[in-house]
Amino acid sequence: MLGVRVTHRSALDLHFTVHQAATPFTVSLQAYLAAHPDSRYSYIATGTLVFDISNQPYLRLLLLQRSANDSMPNKWGVPGCGCDDDDESILHAAARELWEETGLKAIHLGAPVGEPHFFSSESRKRICKFVFPMQVETNNEGHMTVTLDPREHQCFAWASEEEVKAKRIEDIELDFTTKDLVCTVLEAFSQFKKIENSGDYVVIELA
Repeated sequence: MLGVRVTHRSALDLHFTVHQAATPFTVSLQAYLAAHPDSRYSYIATGTLVFDISNQPYLRLLLLQRSANDSMPNKWGVPGCGCDDDDESILHAAARELWEETGLKAIHLGAPVGEPHFFSSESRKRICKFVFPMQVETNNEGHMTVTLDPREHQCFAWASEEEVKAKRIEDIELDFTTKDLVCTVLEAFSQFKKIENSGDYVVIELA
């Protein structure tokens, strides 16, 4: 499913619960870097995985297409960006970016998925990126309404695991930002299905 909705949003007070495995990220950027010195990075970014589970067993993940005028123009990825110095914590940074980029409000952050991604920005910052699944608020019908910031993204899509593997939704090619992201997304689908098959995935991952 593809869609385009654009708007401009003001700041939002963020309140959410956190999976136990994500508690190391409940500290500020500066505190985390001080506690985890690593020559491979000096900056932290986050990505968020928002699944639509309203039409089981058809699980779908939210993808965003970057603006034609932004870095990595027209490529597809998940919500997220760098942590700001004034973010209360790394998880607050992830929830803030989700709100700013999609209008979705996080209510629970899950355990980080996969290995962190290491890369350098155009300004030569050495960055470590962590990716978290998020449960978000829905409307009375249990649906999520995505609204984009046109300065950053031009389109969104809900993609199945098969569509991510094929890198295509109908006649739309999914040109992803990085190979690491694709691997993480597919691992998230796999983890979600394992939890779901256990019969208590909501308790383990989302509550």
